[in-house]
Amino acid sequence: MSSVATPELLSPNNHRYINLIGGLGSAGVLRVGGIVADYTRYQPNGTSIAERQNTIINHADLERFGEFLEAIGWSVIWSVNFAQGSLQDAIVEARAVAGVLKSRLLALELGNEVENYGHGEKPFRLPPYNYDRYRAEFSEWHAAIQKAVPGIRFAAPDTASSIDWVERMASDARGDVQLLTTHYYRGNQRFGTREQLLHPDPHLEDVLLRLHAVSERAGIPWRMCETNSFFGGGRPDVSDTFVGALWTLDYMLLLAQHGCAGVNIETGVNQLGFISSYSPIQDDLKGTNTAGAPYYGMLAFAAASAGCNQLLPIDANLPGIDLTIYALGSGGKARSIVVINKDDSQDSLLSTKELGIESAIALRLSAPSPDSKTGITLGNSEVSPNGRWTARSKETIHDGAVTVPRMSAVVLRSSTSEAQ
Repeated sequence: MSSVATPELLSPNNHRYINLIGGLGSAGVLRVGGIVADYTRYQPNGTSIAERQNTIINHADLERFGEFLEAIGWSVIWSVNFAQGSLQDAIVEARAVAGVLKSRLLALELGNEVENYGHGEKPFRLPPYNYDRYRAEFSEWHAAIQKAVPGIRFAAPDTASSIDWVERMASDARGDVQLLTTHYYRGNQRFGTREQLLHPDPHLEDVLLRLHAVSERAGIPWRMCETNSFFGGGRPDVSDTFVGALWTLDYMLLLAQHGCAGVNIETGVNQLGFISSYSPIQDDLKGTNTAGAPYYGMLAFAAASAGCNQLLPIDANLPGIDLTIYALGSGGKARSIVVINKDDSQDSLLSTKELGIESAIALRLSAPSPDSKTGITLGNSEVSPNGRWTARSKETIHDGAVTVPRMSAVVLRSSTSEAQ
């Protein structure tokens, strides 16, 4: 949330940031929120403050942010201070945000990781704070804000990890929730390891199956609206390496495979007040933004998903190697295949014909080593200092055989799709 109050960060004048976001797609969704939202106030004529537990956003900040959204062509999920703010303040803020951002406002969030409001040394609510108490408060705020700003959409419940709260919110939504939201991190920054990012989380599959199922039942899309590798800013020398890039690509595809409507990968200054190791977009705090290692995973996802609106089933049984394969397409026909080889001991040889593509253009995601923080490339090209990326080489696969070296990934685009 403090990013909006930071001068010239999310600004139409920050051309590097605009270019970096542009590389990920012409349309997308930013989420402005996080724990800082629980310590943020909107004061139309106040003095901007961008601090982790004391942020003030004024009207000029909001207008600048609106111009930034117009420049990138994206929309936003905006959080109001449900933890410590008043309902009246939230109404004033919602009116202002909707008035400035207009169609760029996808949805409003009430609070951040709300199931934790009754926990901690200084809880925001007297414990026990359960779903029923939360739902009663949400309903009161929703009704008042909806009356003040007719037609405004809501994203909820924005839990830290409670899928039960998401399921209950979906079952009694009554039309007052347009987007189901929750968070996910692979683990704690203090105990995060390289191996955790290279091997599946045994608990994640059940979480994603439940989210997909409840979304289907309720007819409400679900979004992983805050996520990254290890909470607390990521694990240095793990999250900010090529391993983090491979994990990001694999994780985003896994979410898409389970019907996720979108993902918000945390970036920039975190709630602890420093630039996170896991940030896709890095910041030197002097006005220069650059691509971090995880950005390349997002970039590969963007290249693979261009022109696709489906994740297609694929039969790839390859025992003895740590490999994941995803097929993306439209109309039931594959347009892209993504192969991620997280095995550190062996290469993989695959046939594109068996994967459903006769001929393909290959974009390889690679780095000097799994632990590299620099020298990461997609299509043999790094992101330039001005934030732009263009593939330097597009390898043509004519004979149907493609090698995926250990600890690398490849995006295979159908030659027919590329021609179109």
